[in-house]
Order: sequence, then structure tokens, then C-alpha cells
Amino acid sequence: MCPNLQIMISYTNKPIKEEPKWYIFYTCPRAEKVAYKILKDLNYTVFLPIRKTLKIWKNRQRKFIQEPLFPNYIFVNTKSCYLYKITMLPKICYYLSTNGKPSSISEQDIEALKCMVNSQEEITVEINPQIGEKVVIIKGDLTGYEGVLVSCKGKQKFGIQLAGTNLIACIDVTASMINIVKK
Repeated sequence: MCPNLQIMISYTNKPIKEEPKWYIFYTCPRAEKVAYKILKDLNYTVFLPIRKTLKIWKNRQRKFIQEPLFPNYIFVNTKSCYLYKITMLPKICYYLSTNGKPSSISEQDIEALKCMVNSQEEITVEINPQIGEKVVIIKGDLTGYEGVLVSCKGKQKFGIQLAGTNLIACIDVTASMINIVKK
């Protein structure tokens, strides 16, 4: 050891400035609404897309019920440093990640999903559909939103894809409602 050798380590106490993003969390089965309430009570900004569907039971009883658009998924707007803390909450299993990094969804996609849920259009969730070109809506409630063109059962639909999943929320569109996004 050389007595004249000095090692200087500098630590900075500057907090890392990070903007909150919308992260996707996987919940326990049929626990989305409970997880939503827990996160809301802890003052997190949370989005749980809900749709009304007609259920018909074996006794022919019909009733409209509210169910999550994406079963087992909930969206939380937070900083990445709080992800682990959120996964320790009851009814939250884990956050979605791609290539070892947490998957996030853009603010514009969240706004488009909110607009889809609030519109009178029927929303479907497609798993592994045939994805086409990137498009932008030019007419209707979703004017200005970008997404993908999805072909499903011979119909053209506008879809918002969830990062890190095979799920796409879709609504029916006509050719006059969309323009193809140029690269």
C-alpha cells in the first residue's frame, strides 16, 4: 500500500428528477376494483377502464354489469422508484416489464382509452390480432388519437395496444374516419 495514494469518492445528494409515467400492474384474479380502491386511498393516480356488458345467466336472467376492460390489469401513474412499493400492496401481483425494464404506456394512449370508455362505441379486447399500419383518427370522438389498424373477422378496427402485452382495445371504424400515419 502506498501511503500517498488517496482515493476520493464523491457522493451527490441531488434527487433524481423523474417524470411520472403510466405503468401497467397485474392484479390478483377478479381483484381489479379492490386494488383500484387501495391505490386511490393511498393517493396514487389510478386508471381502471370499465365497460358495461350484458350478462345472461342460466336462469335466463339478464343484467348489465360493470367489468374491467382488461381483466387483471390496472394502470398507475407514478415514478419508477415506487413500483416495488406498489407491488407489496394487497391484490397487486407485479408490474409488467419488457427486456428487464418496466413497461409504460403513453399519456396519449391513456387519454384515448378514457375517450373510448366514455364513448358510446362498443369496445372489444383482441388478443394477438393481425396488426396493420399506424393510423390517426380524423373524425369522431377520438379525433387526433394515434393507434394501429387491426383486422379482425373481416372488419377494420382502430386499436390501442398495451405495451408488454398482446392485448389491444379496439373500436369499429370506417375508412373515412382514419388516415395512415406517414413515417
